[in-house]
Amino acid sequence: MQWSRPRSLGVHLGVLVSGILIGVFLSGRVGGQDLSDFTQGSQELLDELVAKDAIQKQIYNYARGLDRMDKELAYQIWHPDGTAHYIGSYEGTGRGLVDSVWSYHETLVAHSHQITNVLIEVDGNNAVSESYVMASLHANPAEDRATTRLYRSRYADRWSKRDGRWAVDRRVAIGDFMTKNEGTGPNQSTEGRRDRTDPSYEIYPH
Repeated sequence: MQWSRPRSLGVHLGVLVSGILIGVFLSGRVGGQDLSDFTQGSQELLDELVAKDAIQKQIYNYARGLDRMDKELAYQIWHPDGTAHYIGSYEGTGRGLVDSVWSYHETLVAHSHQITNVLIEVDGNNAVSESYVMASLHANPAEDRATTRLYRSRYADRWSKRDGRWAVDRRVAIGDFMTKNEGTGPNQSTEGRRDRTDPSYEIYPH
């Protein structure tokens, strides 16, 4: 019996506090400040998070498009008038860049692109980002010798949202350094495919 009173008091206090909070929110004001300010701030934060997620997916789609030789997926990271500047090697449209690297990738045995350390800043319907890139390019110039080049670089991108879609307006690719490994012996076959027959498309076809 001696514990019944505190529990009952706690229940009543909980109900009282809940009632006060409900009253405050129904009144639309906290400490004289309109709750619409909080709602607007929450919406802006949500919009920013959604934008960052969409941009990050585009960045990853580019790596997938290159490795699976899915040209349409690689194209769509840019707006139709989007451009690319790969310092010292390319200046032109984003679509033209894809066409340029495609012919070289076709000569390779395999390749793998990883994009990490993605930093994104959003300002309304515009954004900027920096991403670190590692590209492993595996060639087999002879039956008994293979060469793998590992490029480390960064993408500095300007984005905009048009008709509900985030895409690149301008990409600047900054090379940091490259290493090369030459090995002997035949290449080993892998399960990876450089087209839409790759096993990943059975699970993630987008």
